[in-house]
Amino acid sequence: MSLVMRMRARDRYVDRLPARLQKAIDRSRALIAKELPELIKKDQRLHDAAKEPTTSGALRRAIHSSRILFPDLARRAETDMDTLDAFLTGDGTLTSDIIDRLTKILKLKLAPSNSKPKPRSKAG
Repeated sequence: MSLVMRMRARDRYVDRLPARLQKAIDRSRALIAKELPELIKKDQRLHDAAKEPTTSGALRRAIHSSRILFPDLARRAETDMDTLDAFLTGDGTLTSDIIDRLTKILKLKLAPSNSKPKPRSKAG
């Protein structure tokens, strides 16, 4: 078989998929269409929570910009993916010990505030 004949055979296309494959594709498309609106809303919550001008927003931005995969980050911070996900979407909070571990893992430093600490009043 000549090179030209082999190239022509390779370049052929199928104009109809087998019924079983088409059915699987249709099921996948239906699942995607069903999940898409919630995924769009979740993406917006992720975006909004990361843009917050707060310490939590800064931590979210640091997590998003990190090259550490979320499952690895959750494991190293000794938490679970659901807790981390809820924090990132603004639907949940983190305990201070998890925040401390994330700060250490991500090598973050908290800047001191510009104001002087207020002296504590003595309870007497």
